[in-house]
Amino acid sequence: MRPYSFNDFKYICYIEGKDKALKKLFAGLRTEKEIAILYKKIEENTINIESIYKDYLRGINGADQNNI
Repeated sequence: MRPYSFNDFKYICYIEGKDKALKKLFAGLRTEKEIAILYKKIEENTINIESIYKDYLRGINGADQNNI
């Protein structure tokens, strides 16, 4: 899985809607419950898209290392 750039990440969130985008982007990285918590934090403005993108990159990098 190739990591998306931050601009791609923002665009996907804009086009798909944040809920669908988070499910799509974090599908193999997080459980449904964890994705729902991230979405709730975005809606409550307690976390911003940059923080979620950093979490996404950590997940991608961890998944790549596990596949080696």
